[in-house]
Amino acid sequence: EYERRARWMKQIFTDHGFSIVYDKDVTQQVGDGFFFTLGYPGLTGGELLRELMMYGVSSISLSTTGSEQQGVRACTSRMREELYPVLEERMKAFQADHPLK
Repeated sequence: EYERRARWMKQIFTDHGFSIVYDKDVTQQVGDGFFFTLGYPGLTGGELLRELMMYGVSSISLSTTGSEQQGVRACTSRMREELYPVLEERMKAFQADHPLK
């Protein structure tokens, strides 16, 4: 179940300009599961955390996990199927408010 949620959520985020920060563990592809990591061009992890909260998306900054990478850690556990269209609309708005250069 978490794998399906993670794939769906990742697709929504990447369709709107986000990148997956940790997509590999050394040389192996990271599996889809309970958590995944996101970055957005031009924003630090703390800035992204704060901005996402304005769109109703909670996460934690990667710096709090000991990472030196910029981005956030997102969790799939509370995502319900009926919320995917809501997430899609919010990330569409996020991208419009944070245009990529």
